[in-house]
Amino acid sequence: MSTLEAPQVAAPARSPRLFPLYLTPFEEYMLWDDRADFPMTFVVKMEFDGKLDRNAITQALGLALQRHPLLQAIVKPAKGNRDCWVAAPDPEVKISWGEIDEPLELPRGEFIDLRSEVGLRVWIRTADDRCVVTTQFHHATCDGIGAYQMLGDWLWHYANLVGQPIETPLPEFDPLQLRMRVKASYNIERYRRDDGKIEFDRSEAYKLAIQTMRSLAPKSKRKGSPAMQSDRQAGQESDANPESLFPGLCDFEFDKKRFKQLRHIAEARGQSTNELLIQQLLVSLNSWNTEQGDGDGGQFCIMMPMDLREADTRLTTAANLVTYALIRRPTRECVDSPELIDSLSQELLRLKHTRHTTPFMNVMAFLVKLPTWLKRGFAGHRRLATAIVSNTGDPTKRFSVSFPSEKGMLKAGNLRMTDINGVPPMRHGTRLTISVFTYRRVLKICLRCDPKAFSVAESREFLAHYVASIERLIAEASA
Repeated sequence: MSTLEAPQVAAPARSPRLFPLYLTPFEEYMLWDDRADFPMTFVVKMEFDGKLDRNAITQALGLALQRHPLLQAIVKPAKGNRDCWVAAPDPEVKISWGEIDEPLELPRGEFIDLRSEVGLRVWIRTADDRCVVTTQFHHATCDGIGAYQMLGDWLWHYANLVGQPIETPLPEFDPLQLRMRVKASYNIERYRRDDGKIEFDRSEAYKLAIQTMRSLAPKSKRKGSPAMQSDRQAGQESDANPESLFPGLCDFEFDKKRFKQLRHIAEARGQSTNELLIQQLLVSLNSWNTEQGDGDGGQFCIMMPMDLREADTRLTTAANLVTYALIRRPTRECVDSPELIDSLSQELLRLKHTRHTTPFMNVMAFLVKLPTWLKRGFAGHRRLATAIVSNTGDPTKRFSVSFPSEKGMLKAGNLRMTDINGVPPMRHGTRLTISVFTYRRVLKICLRCDPKAFSVAESREFLAHYVASIERLIAEASA
């Protein structure tokens, strides 16, 4: 079936005082790290029960984007010939429409070229009583929290347009508050010594430049093995269902009972649930690679986004206020042990208090001093991590206002959100990206493996391997 398109809403005028707007160091990094085969984009997918009002959802998108200027901007040289955000000549975000089972088309591939198009794409697939909304964001425009802010605004406007308004108004929005994001995410004063000089810790940059992290090993392809049969089946599945290639998400839910058991197990071990999940991912990476005959030495690294928002910097617009923690462990330490539990707990507690000056932020500070060709080479070709893991929590709690609920699910007008998931960007060499969600009082693990190295079936097989390591803890605690 050919893609249908609903009438679109004219883009709102933007304040001439805002653009051009300098990029922050993190936004620059997202551009340096951008590659056509590994784009710095992430996906958020929402599923709803109810008959979608097509005109209302289209109009609501245009209204919501008035509050999110970076999602209607492109990158061009401007002030001082530096790359800046400037108003896009064609800021309209068109919705790709189709039937519920129709695959998502990507005529230009997954790559979003911010120098010629805005950093948001939208697909909506509908049936009489349900719909799926898939959004793709360029990470230079916003982080996950910023994306959820925009999505919440979109649903707020939709509810109003279908005659079931949300009682709480959206917070006031001043586009000039986007200028706050530089200080909030990257304050150079934090690096000023007592004598007034600025000093960065270059050791972490040098360490990243010379260290190579272990990657997730592709499934062993011994002739006649179950892996080979699985690969053939996955190829047939991909041919029959191209949607599996994009967004290519695999997920698993721990129901309310098992999620509660998992929280109790973590507490008994002196961990948070997030710490337990990170620990078991390290254990699973090690055991998986060993099973594939790739388990000798080196170290794994988990890259974990950390929110930099404070009470006075909670912007009401989509933007990046995020840094990364780099959690490294030698493979020999990646076993379920008291030592790993204790070391992770101490490291994550320390990171909460030092997130504004993490080693990653030191790298950002160091890179901005380098020539552009070195920045791009460093960013695009180094395997900084084995896996990227984002613990999103309940995404609906990131919306700017609270929505009514029905049976534990968010209500937006005549729609009821039955599910929400997505994954962070896939970097070159990383091969694994994961988001952890809590919605409807269940725990969901959503992941995507590098489609160039893993079939869909193999991605599901690694997810099952990871889940099994977590379920073993539940079984042992219940014994």
